[in-house]
Amino acid sequence: MSDKTTHNEVKKSKLLPWATAIMLIVGVAVLAAIYWNRNVTVDELTFSGNVITETEILTEAANVEFGVHPDSLDLSAIVEGIERVDYVKSATPYIEPNGELNIQIKERNPIALLIKDGNRVYVDAEGVKLPIFEGKTFNLPLVYGFNASTNSDTLKSEAFKQISTFLTEARQNKFGWITISEVAYNKEEGVVALSQENGVKLLFGSNDFRIKLENWEAFYTEVIRVKGIQTMQQVDLRFTNQVVTREG
Repeated sequence: MSDKTTHNEVKKSKLLPWATAIMLIVGVAVLAAIYWNRNVTVDELTFSGNVITETEILTEAANVEFGVHPDSLDLSAIVEGIERVDYVKSATPYIEPNGELNIQIKERNPIALLIKDGNRVYVDAEGVKLPIFEGKTFNLPLVYGFNASTNSDTLKSEAFKQISTFLTEARQNKFGWITISEVAYNKEEGVVALSQENGVKLLFGSNDFRIKLENWEAFYTEVIRVKGIQTMQQVDLRFTNQVVTREG
């Protein structure tokens, strides 16, 4: 019994300095937080991560009240205002120790230019439509057959999902991205594209686009570069183990 008591006392004696140190750290942190909230004011606003969106537009949307203490800022309202800006996907605020408010911006990147009934609008991979601004142009594939009005809802149809998946894979493939100019979708043929060179019709069908794009690159390298793309009218890449062409 005596040995057990002594063992417990030794354990407590070892834990005591650690517990004291932790309490001291917590106490200092609390005092620092109190001091910071009472003495530091937010007097500067900066943004990072924005490439497409002008800082002036973000600043206006943030509508930050300067000269107030950090705990008086309505950060949720600031974030909400910024995320209403075109091309802004998300905004994450962070207040520096000196009181500077930095907001990390994650932007939406357009993946195609929608064209229909004389309307043109960019669209990202999630189907969110993005307006065209003067001086903000992107070299993107043209996509036909979808509502190109900015007043319409986000595109969520299965047809657009196929287009989006195809273009995402094409961008990662690089070869596919630089060799495709126009894209559309129909129920019978799936994703249909026109080649950048000579406007050859390319049938990609549905799903498994990474493999089909690799097949397109291999076919171009091994056949088209030999025969010449002018000899091709249509290249059907919908099948796993073969490429069917129509020449003439």
